[in-house]
Amino acid sequence: MAAQVVQMDYKVVGEVSKGFATSRDVLNAVGQVLEALVAILRSLAFFSMGTSEALAEYLDNIKNKVKNLAKICNEFSEDLARAIDDHKRGDIKGKHYFGEGISR
Repeated sequence: MAAQVVQMDYKVVGEVSKGFATSRDVLNAVGQVLEALVAILRSLAFFSMGTSEALAEYLDNIKNKVKNLAKICNEFSEDLARAIDDHKRGDIKGKHYFGEGISR
């Protein structure tokens, strides 16, 4: 029976982890801009007879989805970074967090 060999290209996996971290940062910035826009639109709702409130609700929904996506990117980034550290330490059983699904 042959021994199982687990290999990892640390540089490639590290770059993917950094890519998810960058995506998280961009999505967080977009979420902050949307939050500011929603606040402005809600403050103008009185003068627009409700049309800006409808747009604010629409943007608020997008903002919530963007923030959730940022959390997912953060989790992927952290999981990949942990996988690199585990593999460097020789812990090939530490992969359980990939099968846990997304914790939001």
